[in-house]
Amino acid sequence: METQALPDAPLTLGTAGHIDHGKTALVTLLTGKNTDRLREERERGISIELGYAELELPGGRRLSVVDVPGHERFVRTMVAGATGIDFFLLVIAADDGVMPQTVEHLAVLELLGVQRGVVALTKADLADDELLELARADVVEFLAKTSYAGAPLVTVSARDGRGVWELLAALDAVAADFEKVRRDGPARLPIDRVFALKGTGTVVTGTLWRGEIRAGDALLVEPGGRKVVARSVQVHDRADEAALGGRRVGVNLRGVDHGDIERGQWLVAAVGGGTAIAGPTTAFEAWVTVLGGARSLRSGERVRLHHGTAQYLARLQVLAGTSLEPGAQGAAGGGGGGGGGGARRRPAGHDRFILRALSPVTTIGGGTVLDTRPRRWHDRAAHAAYCAALHEGDIARALALLAERAGAAGVGVADLAAVGLDEREAREACSTAEEAGELESRAGRWFVADTAAGAADGILTALRTLARERPERPQSAPAELAAQVAPFPIEALTSLLADLQKGGRVVETAGGYALVGGATLSQAQERLIAALLERLDAEPFAPPTLATLLQEEGMQRRELLAVLDVLAQRGRVVRADKDLWFTAAAVDEARRRLCEALARAPEITLAGFRDLRGTGRRNAQALLELFDREGLTRRQGDARVLRTRH
Repeated sequence: METQALPDAPLTLGTAGHIDHGKTALVTLLTGKNTDRLREERERGISIELGYAELELPGGRRLSVVDVPGHERFVRTMVAGATGIDFFLLVIAADDGVMPQTVEHLAVLELLGVQRGVVALTKADLADDELLELARADVVEFLAKTSYAGAPLVTVSARDGRGVWELLAALDAVAADFEKVRRDGPARLPIDRVFALKGTGTVVTGTLWRGEIRAGDALLVEPGGRKVVARSVQVHDRADEAALGGRRVGVNLRGVDHGDIERGQWLVAAVGGGTAIAGPTTAFEAWVTVLGGARSLRSGERVRLHHGTAQYLARLQVLAGTSLEPGAQGAAGGGGGGGGGGARRRPAGHDRFILRALSPVTTIGGGTVLDTRPRRWHDRAAHAAYCAALHEGDIARALALLAERAGAAGVGVADLAAVGLDEREAREACSTAEEAGELESRAGRWFVADTAAGAADGILTALRTLARERPERPQSAPAELAAQVAPFPIEALTSLLADLQKGGRVVETAGGYALVGGATLSQAQERLIAALLERLDAEPFAPPTLATLLQEEGMQRRELLAVLDVLAQRGRVVRADKDLWFTAAAVDEARRRLCEALARAPEITLAGFRDLRGTGRRNAQALLELFDREGLTRRQGDARVLRTRH
């Protein structure tokens, strides 16, 4: 589903700014709702938790408003509220000007990729015209050093109402400038509140990042994989048929107690519908940016990682060099760092996150998730280049590096889901690389060019080697060959075998695949074959038993049986009994003589057949039983008759 931003696409507005600069008062004036819902918040006059309201703009668009606390102790809560917003309302008091949390909040917004916003110079009623002008100049100078230079700046007062319509108009103009908002894909909702309502049950709330949630939808609470069902859906306290990405959503859940869910978990679609959803992970790779005024980030150090509405302790690993200096950016990996480390997060490709120092607790940077399935790279430079290609959006380059690293294992759609591509995008990227001659495909996986040719050579070598080791069974099953050319996938191997068969290199048999021409034997084995044939030809109707041959040749039973089986496959001998072989010529001659005798008389006894060929009783019986098994004759009393054929 793709949601068009005009006129009804859901958008979320987030406040930002220093404590006591009037964020909540301004939101109350704009929306008519006081977002300070806790008694302590109202008594102390500061926001502690996230507040929410709905704002209707002059153009008719409705916004979800997230009001965040401004106190430095609650920056963690501010980050939780800022993730997922579309644009911001930065509040700066005219009598205070730019303050520490003003700077930190704006840095957080920039690190989270929020590109647009409006600045409100509040408490205009507390400043004269000269002070207001100085305050405006101070704000303009501050914004000029950020990526938000030129953002709309409106002077307002929540007390006397001045500038409110101008502020609404500015917000309306920014909202209207969103040409398209893509929030298609499976539902992802970071949970920021959990509570129980009498007669209703468990309710979770949050800003729906993507997808939609409808009553009756099967969902998962992650991490944990708890299966739940959406009993009903509300958008800003109003029951709705469906909640769309970008809306402030409340979901009444069936199948879970409110005590089993906590803030920081995710409510996600249970079925991807063709689009892979990243599963919980303890590590991921990212592109990290360090703030210009922060300290350097050293490889191996522990940091606080804020993602969605949760905070984790993590350990950072810089992929190129040993640190990232202030103002620098680069590839990094990370995972659990102890003291809560190892927590299973649920990031997806392109998600944004914030990094804060352990002590003192300050924002030092942030980044973008690149790959949620970290792999072991032997070449660190190639690893860093892969991450850089993902960061730059050069999927073709990233694919080539990933396929080169994977080697014979290749890459598939699931590998690319980990970098934020859905199935369609992943297949298109691989197909483009294939058309350019950079990759080749086999059975739904892609490989560096000529990988399949190398695997084909490996298959032929394996068939040749296995046939030499066990000439009695020169054929090999695909699973057996896959073990010989691992990690080449068995599905791709089956495709290669089909090509080798078409090319006349291998033949498919009941027991698997074999080289055309059969087993290739050693010179010693070929000499033994010649000696055995000579021995069997010497007395064609009185051949030696297996025990006699073993004694004469001085061989192990297994070795002799292997060579006899090869002779049988070549059509030179026929096994008539468990330890008795005749030459094929002798069997043909006995069959001919038998048919002639039965043409003269309706039946023949064992003694008659024995005298016919001048052979011993046991040999004559073995041959007759062979002809019975062939369907030539059948036993009738003590005699044999020709089997009637229909």
